[in-house]
Amino acid sequence: MKRPYVFAQVQKKYQAQSQARRELIARSNDALSKSKRAIFSLHRGDLKVAEEFLVQAAKQFGLIEKSVRAIPDLKEEGSYRAALEEYAEARLFEGYLKTKKIVALEPRVNEPSIYLAGLSDATGEMVRYATRQVTLGKSEVVAEVQEVVAMVIEYMLDLDLTGYLRNKFDQAKKNLSHLEQMTYDLAIRRRDLV
Repeated sequence: MKRPYVFAQVQKKYQAQSQARRELIARSNDALSKSKRAIFSLHRGDLKVAEEFLVQAAKQFGLIEKSVRAIPDLKEEGSYRAALEEYAEARLFEGYLKTKKIVALEPRVNEPSIYLAGLSDATGEMVRYATRQVTLGKSEVVAEVQEVVAMVIEYMLDLDLTGYLRNKFDQAKKNLSHLEQMTYDLAIRRRDLV
């Protein structure tokens, strides 16, 4: 029996979508890697290198967005969303290091689930930053970071998050607990020195 013409049409469309998905995954993985490397550079104090990595990640997102316009279902691909979250985290951490505040981000990462996941993860980077600063003798940084992370937690409490974002929020609360413990330990050490 001869196959209907529609089979050929569906096959062609399916193969095009599969190829676009593979390309999206590869570009997303590259953007994720660049964002992670940017975070490591930020922790080393190398803002210029971090910015270069973030620009490279943004270029990958630009290419991905062309595919997403052609095949909107790709927007929900897990690797793409993970890369956007990592990029948001890196940009938020970079913004904090530059301004000591939570900054606005570009539209591609302002979708609530992406932004909130990145914000939650950025609190972890802030804790690592505070820990590093203590080892460098700058213990006053802990209070600055704690104030910002506490504000983030307060904001997220108002959102009544569920599912995946609730897990992210719980991680952010643990980050605040680490800062509170650090503050306590520093206070005890100061008291013991007197």
